[in-house]
Amino acid sequence: MRLLSGLLVLISIFFLSACGGSDTTNTNAPTGSDTTGTPTEMEANQATPRANHDCKIKGKILEGNQFWIKEQEVLVCIVADSTTVDKDLGDSHRIVEAYDTKTCERIFRKALPINVSADFPYYLAEITYNNVNQMVAIRGFNTLYCFNVADKTLSPAMKPNFKTMRFPVDAQTGMIKHLEVWENYLAGFAQDQGVFVFDLSNRAQPKPVLPFAEYKLEENDFASLFLLTSGKGQQAIVPTYDLEKSQFSVNALLEEPTELSRGVMETAKNNRYLVLRPLDSTAPAIGVDMAKRKRVALPADKATAKTQEIVAWMKAQE
Repeated sequence: MRLLSGLLVLISIFFLSACGGSDTTNTNAPTGSDTTGTPTEMEANQATPRANHDCKIKGKILEGNQFWIKEQEVLVCIVADSTTVDKDLGDSHRIVEAYDTKTCERIFRKALPINVSADFPYYLAEITYNNVNQMVAIRGFNTLYCFNVADKTLSPAMKPNFKTMRFPVDAQTGMIKHLEVWENYLAGFAQDQGVFVFDLSNRAQPKPVLPFAEYKLEENDFASLFLLTSGKGQQAIVPTYDLEKSQFSVNALLEEPTELSRGVMETAKNNRYLVLRPLDSTAPAIGVDMAKRKRVALPADKATAKTQEIVAWMKAQE
């Protein structure tokens, strides 16, 4: 009997527990994302970009002509539609569009002018974007643009600039074969004309950067050395483009950015062998073989020698 009474008491307690406190339980139930973490944890969760989006783009798009910046939730693309069809040449891929992929709303649209011919498409740069400058580069036949992802604006049209006169070979001369965003710069290659660089520091108006030195290898083939500001110093690059493999290489010569002296005689800037010197007078000199587009490893006794002696030593190694 005592056992039965105890059992009835336990059943009653269980019943009351099940029926009571339901309002409190429902109030504390999660209704969305977890917001109980620390501010740091919450920021980390919010900063993690999602893997894909489900926005549909109207119009025709060539392969490689759309790029999604996950961190910004912005999709940039180049399309062709009925508004740009040429009656003789067909689709004209020259409309730049941008979408907010959180809502799939189109937030930018601009038709670019025909560049040489309506059937020459515009393309997004091969290496399209980095988080430093938030710019997406676009190349036409011989004209380029930059789309500013941060404020959704398009730069004025730009054309490559070169240190010396370039002469046309045929109808393909000047065609931009490659374009890429590198740190705070835009680097590319134009057929029969060579490498060119733009400084993207001023997003509204990128400006051309002319080579510090340039060596003519043969007709329409130039080795161009650029000194590009990076941090508190400069990086020296001698870019190359392999036409057969369609491969572009920046060819940075320094292990890290260095403050360099620009005190090189103008007549020395068009030679095969070039000597660069850090502003730190105790630092070793930097030898460059422009024909090979490479840095030359100088022996310790030559790295501190006079420029003429270093150049003579490099020539002797041929």
